[in-house]
Amino acid sequence: MSQNLMVMANLKAPEMNEGERRAPISVSAVIDRSGSMEGAKLKLMKATLKFVISHMKESDQFGIITYADTVAETLKLTKMDAVGRQRATDAVAKIRADGCTNLSGGLLAGIDQLKGSTGLIPRAGPGCPQNMTIPALKRESRQVTLKVGNEYRALKEEDWTPSQSVPDTMNQHQWTMFVRLAEGEQGQVSDYVCHVEYGLHPTFKQSNVTVGAAPFELTRTGWGTFEVAVRVTLNPKFGSTVHTFRHMLNFHDPETSSNHTIPVPSLSPVPDAASGSADPPAPVSSVTAVLPGTKATNEVASVWLFTDGLANVGLRDRARLVRVTENKLKELSMPCSVFSFGFGDDHDAQMLKEIADASKGMYYFVEGENQIAEAFADCLGGLLSVVAQNIRLTLRAQPGCSLQHVYTKYNYALSPTEASVEIPDLYSEEQRDVVVAVGVGPIATPSADPAPILEWLLQYNNLMTCQSDTVVTPALLSRPEVAEACAPSAALDKQRNRVACTAALERSKKAADMGQFEEARSILKENISSIARSHTATDDFCLGLQEDLQDCLDQMVDHRTYKTKGGQTMTTLNSCHSYQRSCGMKGKYTTKLKSAMVSKCQDAMEED
Repeated sequence: MSQNLMVMANLKAPEMNEGERRAPISVSAVIDRSGSMEGAKLKLMKATLKFVISHMKESDQFGIITYADTVAETLKLTKMDAVGRQRATDAVAKIRADGCTNLSGGLLAGIDQLKGSTGLIPRAGPGCPQNMTIPALKRESRQVTLKVGNEYRALKEEDWTPSQSVPDTMNQHQWTMFVRLAEGEQGQVSDYVCHVEYGLHPTFKQSNVTVGAAPFELTRTGWGTFEVAVRVTLNPKFGSTVHTFRHMLNFHDPETSSNHTIPVPSLSPVPDAASGSADPPAPVSSVTAVLPGTKATNEVASVWLFTDGLANVGLRDRARLVRVTENKLKELSMPCSVFSFGFGDDHDAQMLKEIADASKGMYYFVEGENQIAEAFADCLGGLLSVVAQNIRLTLRAQPGCSLQHVYTKYNYALSPTEASVEIPDLYSEEQRDVVVAVGVGPIATPSADPAPILEWLLQYNNLMTCQSDTVVTPALLSRPEVAEACAPSAALDKQRNRVACTAALERSKKAADMGQFEEARSILKENISSIARSHTATDDFCLGLQEDLQDCLDQMVDHRTYKTKGGQTMTTLNSCHSYQRSCGMKGKYTTKLKSAMVSKCQDAMEED
């Protein structure tokens, strides 16, 4: 009879000293400039951005996207040499608060900025070379025609399936909804369209479906026709505007469609009054101009998304925005993390966490104005100390053993004989602990000599040496005829407590979000008791876990406290413990370089 054992791999990054050679970074800061940011918040945000700019080196790239009702490229992705830092500082000074919160438009434009293709109009002056002249441009509204319709085929009788919504009815038809460019239009539909939402008949289990990448098609089977609502959201460079069309399914012809002409903004040179030509060029300081996008060229790339409220313009559905973000990130040629910063008590913490999770970034809960700078400094300190990327941990079960489960929030694949875990990166000094359940079968002859039950294979890009490294090591187990009594592994016990803590936080928050506070509190209390009974209950780390769970319990005394603080705290702690990475909460998992950056930032804010 096989026995299940818990086995753990501990990965520890080397320590990078301050001032040591580091990998250059590319960052797009996506900043909320809606009306609610007016006053102290915007002032502190500007001071924080200036601090970030001052700590970048010549090989780094930095850009700024700001969003309110509309989205603007306040600073194109710029090399942070002396001239670039001055342009960036000037751009920050010109940010003004006004309007609503188009969070989705800002986020997608930030990703596009790293791709070098926002198509947004930068504000004149900052971000544009001051000694450069370019033709004055004016905004014109040209048009593009979209074709919206459905393809159809009748299913063979053997392919019919029973309807889940109407008894004694068979699904006999297959149809595909589509949004395409009409005949004669140049380019690809993805040049214009960001995503398409199809509104189906309410009898469908999922009646609203978002398609976030070309071809923008949706295939289903059914038994009858109905009208489909088609919501087309254009790319951020066209303001993320939404156009809604309606299409009645047709089951008589192989394809049925209708054309819809919509306006899209374009820019053209302003003719010279005397000659009718676009020459001579006007000074850049007096015009609005579009410069070619600069693509992120550095190995460490990131989007920083900051908001102080709920999205009320653009794509607002949480699940759809996360899917669209995932698809947009896949278009990049390099790994990119999204770090989300939610300020105050009026933001969707769960949405920001899921956006960050989509790229294995982190969610920061910024409770008060004085924490804005600290949160960004913590994030910056991490990005400036990346020592390893594209980490792949492979586990291979040895004969007589099988892999049962991998306890991690990182992406992983699992079979009885092999598993692999993908970890995007490691900062200086950071650790990752991967806990695995292994089934170990009996052996014919007991032996006190350690024998392998697993083989660990670690592959990663070492950014300190600019080389790809590989490490192979076994997990050994002694199986004598009579086992000696020994204390459980303290390291493994602590990680079991951590894994259980994150599971409890997730389950408890889900219950609390549904208003089931008694159940939510019960889950937290049970986990506190479980850790208190564990072998490592008095270890500092496990005492910290119990303290975190108690804090969450204290912030669940009533609905108001949970809504304004408790939910955000649970979301932050879940991210923190799941990925073993600091996110500005009580100094957990912080590193020396992160702490040093936060201290510098605090000093800089005091001087201001």
